[in-house]
Amino acid sequence: MFTFENYQRKYLAQMTKVWNEVLKDGDAFPGEKLFTEEEFETYVAEQTIVRCMTIKGNLAGFYVLHPNNIGRCSHIANASYCIDKSYRGRKIFSNLVEDSLIHAKAQGFTGMQYNAVVTSNLPAIHTYQKNGFTTVGTIPAGFRLKDGGYSDMYIMYKDL
Repeated sequence: MFTFENYQRKYLAQMTKVWNEVLKDGDAFPGEKLFTEEEFETYVAEQTIVRCMTIKGNLAGFYVLHPNNIGRCSHIANASYCIDKSYRGRKIFSNLVEDSLIHAKAQGFTGMQYNAVVTSNLPAIHTYQKNGFTTVGTIPAGFRLKDGGYSDMYIMYKDL
């Protein structure tokens, strides 16, 4: 059984570790610079909302949600999702996405947009489509993989 809660500092070390693991994997997040706990705490503080999913008190995954852009485009949300490797394959990602859509709408966002969905990330694409997202664009060779190769990436969107 899992529970969701808003970010609490007690999860900071594990969240930083999980985020950095996703960065090191090099196949989902565009960033390359690893965070210290202090840097990640600053990043978390800049978000509209950060939600943590726990299982028996242990952090299984989390997401950060914020406007996709500034000013006249700030009504569209964007989110990034992280799952601890030991909890992958348990439908956690789908639950994180569903929770983020509920909270994005509650925060007044009118849509959710993902800017860089790597086309080889089939679990993410399937989960987004299952939750009503459509692919609104493709950027050829838009994502540089860890091995130096390139992958196409999708822009995906859903009205809230």
